[in-house]
Amino acid sequence: MKKSLLALMFVAVSLTANAKFTQRLNIKYQKEYGWSKYYYVDVTIITGFELNQATGTSYGTYAVVFWGQGQATVIKLTNYLACGYEATPSCISYNYSLEGKDQDGDKWYICLTDYCY
Repeated sequence: MKKSLLALMFVAVSLTANAKFTQRLNIKYQKEYGWSKYYYVDVTIITGFELNQATGTSYGTYAVVFWGQGQATVIKLTNYLACGYEATPSCISYNYSLEGKDQDGDKWYICLTDYCY
């Protein structure tokens, strides 16, 4: 499982983001040869506007997975999303999946439907 230590992001997301939402989803990352297995985890969707207030993160929409205390993966989503300044479930509802890259440049795929391949 791909893990990144981001204590600053963990604290910033926990304390400053009021309009974030969390949903249990299937998520996988691209390995050197193919894709990892799916992990069914809580994924927090948050806007860059919300993150930027505390961390200077660029604008956009992010998916954050907290793996354990002080361990999180922050994925900048590449899909066009109509979240504006606040992330709500409706801003991703018209998508079948989300894709993006984490802080290490690794690709991630988040399945939003019951059927994930």
